[in-house]
Amino acid sequence: MLLFVFLCSSSVIAFIVRRDWQNLNERHQAQTELNTQLASDYFKKELEEGQYVTDSIESGTVGNGGDSTNFAETAKYMLKKYPDIYSLQLIHGSQTINVYHKKATEVGQSSLLHDSESRKIFEYCRKERINGIVGPIKTGKDKNSLVVLKPIFIKGKFWGYSVTAIKRKDLFKPTFKKLDKLGYDYRLSKTHIITGSYHTLSSTLKKDNAQAKVTFRLGGCSWKLEAARKDAGQMPQEVKSGIFSGIFTVIINTVLVALLLNYLERGRRLSRLVDTDYLTGLMSRQAFDRDVSKYLEKHKGEPSVGALIDIDDFKYINDLYGHDAGDATLKTFAKVLEDNFGQQGLVCRNGGDEFAVFLKRTTMIEGRAIFKKLFRQKLTFSYQGKDYPYTFSLGFAAYPDQGSSREKLLNKADAALYAVKMTGKGTMAAYHPDMVKEGRSQLGFNLRDLAVNLPGAFFIYRADDGKILFANMELLRIMECSSMEVFIEFVGRKVKGLIAPEDYAEAVESCDQQVGDSDDAVAHLNYHVITKENHKRIYVHAVAHMVKNPYFGEIYYVILGPRPEQK
Repeated sequence: MLLFVFLCSSSVIAFIVRRDWQNLNERHQAQTELNTQLASDYFKKELEEGQYVTDSIESGTVGNGGDSTNFAETAKYMLKKYPDIYSLQLIHGSQTINVYHKKATEVGQSSLLHDSESRKIFEYCRKERINGIVGPIKTGKDKNSLVVLKPIFIKGKFWGYSVTAIKRKDLFKPTFKKLDKLGYDYRLSKTHIITGSYHTLSSTLKKDNAQAKVTFRLGGCSWKLEAARKDAGQMPQEVKSGIFSGIFTVIINTVLVALLLNYLERGRRLSRLVDTDYLTGLMSRQAFDRDVSKYLEKHKGEPSVGALIDIDDFKYINDLYGHDAGDATLKTFAKVLEDNFGQQGLVCRNGGDEFAVFLKRTTMIEGRAIFKKLFRQKLTFSYQGKDYPYTFSLGFAAYPDQGSSREKLLNKADAALYAVKMTGKGTMAAYHPDMVKEGRSQLGFNLRDLAVNLPGAFFIYRADDGKILFANMELLRIMECSSMEVFIEFVGRKVKGLIAPEDYAEAVESCDQQVGDSDDAVAHLNYHVITKENHKRIYVHAVAHMVKNPYFGEIYYVILGPRPEQK
């Protein structure tokens, strides 16, 4: 009997230990993959910042027609904003302007092009007209850097290079330190931009011992981050303790209960992670779909309402104020939705800036009234201590009349949301059968179609500084400009450069008088424009609509039409 109990107990312990170890390894594997992905995303983001700076310098140089007078001032601003950057260079011919972090500008021969290997890569990027990331190479006083370069072409002709040198050690050190603190060995590698062969930038990982691997493409290179737990392959101490404690029958029961409770709790935590959106704390789309489907299955035919909501012009918030402001907006809006609908239904983040709401035991009329209350609330996001308003759009549909399942219900709500987007945003709409055809047909036309094909000439400019933000192809044709770049160079990007000098002061005065202090006004103006190639004076009538944009301030939308000269 004792032998039987011992063998049975040993078998039970062996089974439990093996299963728990396997589950632990699976969770470690999942965590390793997650942390590797996060670290890779950070590297990519930092490298993309270097690429963004390089692109900005290139755009500024092209915009100035190759004039590098303001390069040093712009470079110092960029270096202050991005401390991981070691230096910025502008290479033209054999000469280079090099601006170091918190140091004076140096002008001289380009050391990067003196190196034959670097020169090959520069020439390759010029030939292929691509951004490239070179390195690590030595720059300045023995600085080990990654170099981001972009060839500059002005009017189709090669001019030189925009170069950003990033301090490799400063760039990678924080994340490597974090990985080491979390108990991971790692290896970061990149391919040569021409040969495609990998070489290691930094590594603590033993050969072929990676548990997770993430790759991405950037700067003409493939990047690879590999990681593995330092204790990979070793039996965890808790498993050893379980084996030793299993010798005693009394302790066996205690250990089994403890392992079971621990296992259940870890399962619940893992389930909560899967069912929760990491940023907003709302339900994930997976959990939302599951719970809505279960509810409809249990309450067949009972009235319910499904809605899709998204933040209007969310890309503006990210582009103008940064992703931190965008994330804060998503969190704040998620709390608003949870406070309004959490007690009556289910709320989830659908992805990006889109959210889904399901209201239980709610008719179409009741749902409309509930959603109207949401629109009465003033919504703002904060940036650098200042609050900015934003709006949202909402489309909804009713179960079971308009959708007999979760999929059909949310598809109808999606059609209603598209209809709102096509008719002005900032409001809501209930689903109607005509929405599918009409909404989708409108989506076939975008801003580019209108800019290219609209027969009238129009442009948009900012009131405070007169900067032209947009001009369509018809205006470029009238002004005898072959491209937007030529047009911008011709008028100096300002509306003052578009209007004939002798008409400008009168046009501004007339516009100010007609608009006054209004937040939404239209002005009618007459003035001349002078074309680029033949210097023709064209008399035009302009209709200028001034609106206040929450992101750009006061904006004028202007339509131009030729008219006969006054006699």
